Amino acid sequence: MIDDLLHSFGHGTIRSLEVRWFWIELVGLKELTMNMHDMAGYKELMDRMLDALPADQVLAHSAPEQRLAGLAPEQRLAGLPPEQRLAGLDRDHQALALPVEVLRLLPESYLRSLSPEVEAEIRRRLGPNGR
Repeated sequence: MIDDLLHSFGHGTIRSLEVRWFWIELVGLKELTMNMHDMAGYKELMDRMLDALPADQVLAHSAPEQRLAGLAPEQRLAGLPPEQRLAGLDRDHQALALPVEVLRLLPESYLRSLSPEVEAEIRRRLGPNGR
């Protein structure tokens, strides 16, 4: 274990479960006088640790940003209900999230009330005849 721990201070891979947990516990300690996130090499160490952990442990022990890094947009949104997928979007961007079939049903006055960029994009999606 000691050799693996010393090896992890360099750029070596973390091989033992004990050393992985050592780093997880150390990074999580609030009593430290130094902020671990500000240490040189922190991000690289965390990336190596996360790469070494099985997927189910990565999800249980990492920050949301780390869990989502590298995922495709559809993977990031998988499992979210529609209202959460659209949360925080203004009405223009909510309109852009609508499928073409629904966009065709929107009244002309509503389309004209959108920003010029969004209106142009919706009209492009609707095609040459606009409906």
